[in-house]
Amino acid sequence: MTKETNKTVAAETIVENLKEFAVELNKAAKAGEIASLIEGDKDSFLLAKISHDISNGLAYILQGKSADVALEQIFGDEEDEEDGTTLGSIAVNIKTGDAKGIENIKDPKIRKQLAEAVQKLADKLGGK
Repeated sequence: MTKETNKTVAAETIVENLKEFAVELNKAAKAGEIASLIEGDKDSFLLAKISHDISNGLAYILQGKSADVALEQIFGDEEDEEDGTTLGSIAVNIKTGDAKGIENIKDPKIRKQLAEAVQKLADKLGGK
């Protein structure tokens, strides 16, 4: 059984602490995503991505958005209604320069440009 205390915490203090937590979680998650890409560790990348999504959702809620809106901001619709483009993620293995997620892009010009940009990034970060 826990001991109850009469300590009261101001709402402003709670909000500031949550903001600081969201920022720190976001930084750690981004670093985890990058490290797991470099190491080629798919499981670690997925965990870091989930943490990153949670930190972004928390940031949206702290901006006064509802949980539904925050989830929509993070995950979005599978298809953008205005131009029909599919939204998604791209995973890059920095060591090999291989990119997963660009193969479904229908426009060959955009797919080629993206592949070249990914290769430049991999080269710059010490890939092949």
